[in-house]
Amino acid sequence: MNEYLELKESIGEVEKKINLTFENKDLLLLSFVHRSFFNENKKVIQEHNERLEFLGDAALSLVVSHYLYSRFPNYPEGKLSHIRSRLVDATSCTNYYKLLDVKDFLLLGRGEKDEKRGKASIFSDAFEALIGAIFLDKGFEGVKDFILKNFENFFEEIALHPEADYKGAIQEYSQKKYQTQPEYKILKEEGPEHLKEFHVVVIINNKKLGCGKGKSKKQAEQMAAEEAFNNLKLGKIND
Repeated sequence: MNEYLELKESIGEVEKKINLTFENKDLLLLSFVHRSFFNENKKVIQEHNERLEFLGDAALSLVVSHYLYSRFPNYPEGKLSHIRSRLVDATSCTNYYKLLDVKDFLLLGRGEKDEKRGKASIFSDAFEALIGAIFLDKGFEGVKDFILKNFENFFEEIALHPEADYKGAIQEYSQKKYQTQPEYKILKEEGPEHLKEFHVVVIINNKKLGCGKGKSKKQAEQMAAEEAFNNLKLGKIND
C-alpha cells in the first residue's frame, strides 16, 4: 500500500502521539508530506507541507513572543529577542519534533531517506508545518495551548538561563549556508596537565572564522565560536 494511504489510515495514532484531535484530518496529514515525497507521488497527492511550514513559522514566533512578553515583564526588548531566537531556531524546532515522537510518520522521497545530512532541517521544517496545521484547525488559542503544554518547561529554562550558545549559532549558520558541520581544530596546548590551556580555531568551508582559548577544549571551542559569530555579524569575514 502507498505510504500516503498508510499514513492516512494511521492518522488516529498520530493524534494520540500529539494528544490532539483534528477537525480537519487532511491538515494533519499534509503536515507530514515533504516536498521530496510529493515529487515522487504526484498521482496520489496534490500538495506538500511547505505552505504550512511558512504559516507555522509565523505562528510559533508569535506564540513564543507573546509568552516571553507576558512571562518576563522586566526583560528588555533585546534580551527578549535573543531568547526568542533560541526558542524558534532550527535546532530547537528539531528537538520539539523529536519530543513529540512523530518523526517516523514523516513522508520522505527515496533520496531524502538515504541522505542523512539534511535530516535535522527536515524535522525542523516538519515541526513548523505541524504548527501551521494546528493553527488552521484550532486557531491562535489552540496552537498556543498546544505549544505551551508541550514545551513551556523548555521555554522557561532557556529564558531563565539565556547564555549565548555560539557553537549552536555557528553550526546552524554552517549547515544552512554550506550544508556541512563546522570543524574545530586544536592549534596548540600550553602549560602543565593541571593548568593546561587549549588554543582552538573554527573552520567552515575551508575558511578560518575565529580563534579561542580556554582551560578545556569545550571552553576554547565556545570562545572560537563566539569570535566567529562576532566576525560574521560585524562583516569582518566575507561569507
